[in-house]
Amino acid sequence: MTFRKSKLMALIMCLTLLFTALTPAASALSCGGDTTVPTVENGESIFSGLKDVNSAEDFKDNAAKVFYNSLNKVVEGLVKMISAIIPAPKSWINKTDYDDSDVLKGRSVYATEAKEGNEWSLGYASRSLIPADIDEGKYYLGRDLTNRMAKGVYDDMRIRVAAIDDGSGEGLTVIGAIDALGVNSTDIRAIREGVLKAFENTGLKISGINIMSTHCHSALDTQGVSTEFFYKLFTASYVNLFNIKNQDRLKNADYFKNYFIEQSVIAVKEAINAMEPGKLYFSEVDVSQYVRDKRGLIAKEDIPKVASMKFVPASGEASTYLTDFSCHPTSFSASNGLVSSDYIYFLDKYIAAHDNGAHLVFFQGALGQLSRDGLEVDTSSMSEWDAKGASTKAYGEKFGELVLAADYSEELAPVLNEKHATIWLYPTNSILLLACKINLVNQQVCCDGLKKCIASETGYIEFGHRVGFALFPGEFYPETFWGHEIIGDTTWDGTQWPYETPHNAIPGVDIYCVSLANDATGYVLTDDNFAFMGHIIGDGIADETLSAGKHQGSYQIGEFYKLIESLGK
Repeated sequence: MTFRKSKLMALIMCLTLLFTALTPAASALSCGGDTTVPTVENGESIFSGLKDVNSAEDFKDNAAKVFYNSLNKVVEGLVKMISAIIPAPKSWINKTDYDDSDVLKGRSVYATEAKEGNEWSLGYASRSLIPADIDEGKYYLGRDLTNRMAKGVYDDMRIRVAAIDDGSGEGLTVIGAIDALGVNSTDIRAIREGVLKAFENTGLKISGINIMSTHCHSALDTQGVSTEFFYKLFTASYVNLFNIKNQDRLKNADYFKNYFIEQSVIAVKEAINAMEPGKLYFSEVDVSQYVRDKRGLIAKEDIPKVASMKFVPASGEASTYLTDFSCHPTSFSASNGLVSSDYIYFLDKYIAAHDNGAHLVFFQGALGQLSRDGLEVDTSSMSEWDAKGASTKAYGEKFGELVLAADYSEELAPVLNEKHATIWLYPTNSILLLACKINLVNQQVCCDGLKKCIASETGYIEFGHRVGFALFPGEFYPETFWGHEIIGDTTWDGTQWPYETPHNAIPGVDIYCVSLANDATGYVLTDDNFAFMGHIIGDGIADETLSAGKHQGSYQIGEFYKLIESLGK
């Protein structure tokens, strides 16, 4: 034991010395102030959050924290050094020149009760996003940095859209979801632009066009994160310096991006044109029996219920369910090389088959490390093909049962409220900025003096002055939205998370979290549990290298509260 501890401490010292050597090098290579981003994330010290040592276990925990905090500094220094060498893309602009007119601001009036003549109307549409030549193996699956090419299709990859209005004249809103790991704000705004252009001469008022991601890990790459990482890294300097727009090696990825944007625009237009009157109902759904927190921090009984709304058209035609889940669609392995929307495909099919052809719009809640659990599937008698999707089918059908079995007796009054605002993410994790710099993702980066910031947005949609949805651009951890107590107030750096849950921030309204709404900006944790390269509080936790930084949780929750305060103003 002593030998192992000595080795660990020696490694920590080496890492600290290495960081000391790297920091001046990074500063010397800085370009345009790129290295002004703070290099220290975890409490400003590698010794932050240490506990009093009363046992060998306490010493082990402290050593692990120092190790991870040191590793954070080393990696940050390396990334900044690489980033500083690469010139910024021409698309990076000054913050003062940013035009946020494509962030629809929502409604100017905040209503608490229905006016005479108000009536719900809803239109639904869905389209496949899979190109006709998918079997040629030239499109990338969106899961990791391995350039995994899709060999074919297992089920489908779709966009599902509902256009909703309350008849007040304040404008309809669009809620759409794409089967994808994530969709960047630049592409979502391209979808908005296409829709608004299509209706610009019709007099139709639109208060919001919201596009979410289902976060399935086996769909085609909609972001660019899984497309030619090393090629982009090593050619970024040339591409950015000479403002190269079209690269032959990326032509298929560019085609697919344009294709899914085009098909999404068509789907939104179809949903708007299909709107018909009806009634809207609400219920909560308890899915905790079939969901678990991979960290082991959230007990099943503390996993929050999800929101589900059901629109029943007056015509007697098919109903539409709008369902907020919080469970990773990761049952279908991307290693199969096949496109799949995971359990969402089977959830959609189950609801249609068991409720007169009913429709589904599915979007994710506070995900964090919540994943499927509790269903054992025997594949021994199945064909190899059926076995690939057996787990996804089982979970999709089980979730479908829960959605349909919910009590939709609570009718929502025809009152629709909506508000959106631009927010600015100042990454303190240089990995995200490097991804933007090498065109791995295409978020709009702006220069604020010597600092770099990313334009994104937050939003809020409310139905019947009873049910609200908080729209966040990142992938929220459950405790960040639902409250720190669901993880037993566990803390990494020894500080305290200051926010209560926004669930009842508006009296009489139950508010639910929606992740990956109108952007995809990485994990959003409570500030005190940001641990960058690893985590002491549980096995299986994902690296916080995929986050914009330590203070994203408090910033995004704070901006949401500001948005709530601005309602009706």
